[in-house]
Amino acid sequence: MKKMLLGIIGLGVLFALLGCQRAAKQMEEMQHPKHEKIEDAQGILDKVLTHIAEHDVALSFENGELLDTELGIPRFEIVPVLENKHFEEKDIVDGFIVRPVVEVENPRILIVVEAVDKKASLKLQAAMGKVKADQYQTYSEAGMWTTYLIDHNKTIRQGNFLIYVTWESAADIVKIFEQHVR
Repeated sequence: MKKMLLGIIGLGVLFALLGCQRAAKQMEEMQHPKHEKIEDAQGILDKVLTHIAEHDVALSFENGELLDTELGIPRFEIVPVLENKHFEEKDIVDGFIVRPVVEVENPRILIVVEAVDKKASLKLQAAMGKVKADQYQTYSEAGMWTTYLIDHNKTIRQGNFLIYVTWESAADIVKIFEQHVR
């Protein structure tokens, strides 16, 4: 009888522990949801632009364009990354630059690129450094770099994907990038 009672108690404790582990796993999934992993630069760019539009009432992301919400016209254009002189075609699978249609005192820029391999990704990271140097030269004379851009500028390489961003919410944009890169 004692053995049977101890066995029943043991099973009860075992089931309770399993229940606690299951509950802990569910809590972890709620606090840190798994994000869809995206395997191409266009998909990553779309996630980032959707995030930007969701958090900036002046912008909307529709039909692959970042539009002025009030006017319904593009405020930013999306062009191939090869339009920038610092990038070489042999290093790139695919990539895009999001830049203002009218650049006057609008330093916001976003570059998402997929490199062909790790060696190329390091070269692309250096190219993004040159883009940053160009921005510094352009916007430091107006005092924008030290008062505005220095805190809103990020470059991240994750695997063969890279992002360069100069935007008010650069840290949040980088998080979206990191969550969705494979």
